[in-house]
Amino acid sequence: MLVIISDLHLTDGTSGEIISDSAFRLFRNRLSDMAYDASWRCDENGIISYQPVEEISIILLGDILDMIRSEKWNTALEKIMPWTKPREDEFFSVVENIVTGILKFNATSFAILRGLSREGDLKIPGSMKLAGDEKQAREKITYEAGESIPVKVNIYYMIGNHDWFFNIADPRMINIRKQVIDALGLANAYDAPFPYHRDDCDAVKAVQDAHNVFAEHGDMYDPTNFQTPNRDASSVGDVVVIKLLNKIPGRIGEYLYKYSAGAPEEIEKFVKKLREIDNLRPYALAAAWIAQVIKETNLPGDVINKAINLTLKELITEFTNNELVSKKELLRINMLLVRLIFVWNLHISVLGNLINHTPFSKDKLQSYRKFAISMARNQDKDFFVMGHTHYAEIVPLSVYKKDEAIRSKIYINTGTWRTVHLQSLVGKDFVSYKTLALAGFFKENERRGRPFEFWTGSLAL
Repeated sequence: MLVIISDLHLTDGTSGEIISDSAFRLFRNRLSDMAYDASWRCDENGIISYQPVEEISIILLGDILDMIRSEKWNTALEKIMPWTKPREDEFFSVVENIVTGILKFNATSFAILRGLSREGDLKIPGSMKLAGDEKQAREKITYEAGESIPVKVNIYYMIGNHDWFFNIADPRMINIRKQVIDALGLANAYDAPFPYHRDDCDAVKAVQDAHNVFAEHGDMYDPTNFQTPNRDASSVGDVVVIKLLNKIPGRIGEYLYKYSAGAPEEIEKFVKKLREIDNLRPYALAAAWIAQVIKETNLPGDVINKAINLTLKELITEFTNNELVSKKELLRINMLLVRLIFVWNLHISVLGNLINHTPFSKDKLQSYRKFAISMARNQDKDFFVMGHTHYAEIVPLSVYKKDEAIRSKIYINTGTWRTVHLQSLVGKDFVSYKTLALAGFFKENERRGRPFEFWTGSLAL
């Protein structure tokens, strides 16, 4: 049995909200139910029997520890930013500081994961026997459960575009990775970078192959968030988050304090909501999001707009001068246009309305089905799994013949475990809720011969 989740984006608490430990308790309970279901076997003659599943593998498919969404980068020197080389000791000190913060801030959630793999917290009945006729009639049951037994759980960490640091092949990363391995109870080797491609780790590849799965994070199809094939270096997406999204809320807050815009608690409440910008898809909707947050505050709109104008003029200048951004001509031109708009002192709500009538308001990452088709073209696998887009979906791709049997190719995206803010169809206001998704895959005789299940859930804020 194999379970895949991705895009938890757990932070050190300095940026937007993250999902709570209750999601991990729900995950543990769902995992227990899946393990029990997987233990009901179906042989080639269709005979059903109960045999406890031997082990469970969990793949964390990237963007689990969010190393980019930390305001600790705000005070770091330019020479130790993620995109700067050579990497000095100070760079690894910042990385370790952020990792320590993430592990501490999410300690309860990680304890649940670690309990699954190290403490044997996942248990299922060791046997199921047919109940007697009298008991079946009296208690309306068919089987009686034997004593519970623990199930072996292996957790593997594969990286994405927000946690690529763990793929850096540098001795100074070994102890940092060890902290993550111990905190989450991972099966990854202490002395090896966390894999990006499935072929980077023999154990990960073997687990995927055993379940007819081909799974990678998916950011290789996103030109803003992928520049290096080995995924051990920064991308423009890092600059967007660190130089813009991480800084915008705090910088606006500084101006609001400077202009005495309101009570400190009201300013902090406003800034906290602004930190949710990184949960928007696409980022181009940031202006519309800020406009809605302004409506919900008691702070003076004209002062807020002035603070926003000053903030974006400063930060966009810094952003467009970045060495990675300067190589992306179209992105640099777009940012210069936005800066020009603020020179005209265009109100943020007007800008939001303008963007809503342009292609920029449409999320090009909404579905990766066309990339899944490419991924599946030369692979004799049944399931093709990605994360990255934050849109959970299941898409039938094609049928194919393998060992004289007709099989299906299915693309599954594992969505995200974080709050999403989506625009309504009418009125273009934002509706927010928390999401969770997981995909399970089973060997030929597990779960009565059913090869997969896919779960998604949403919870109101």
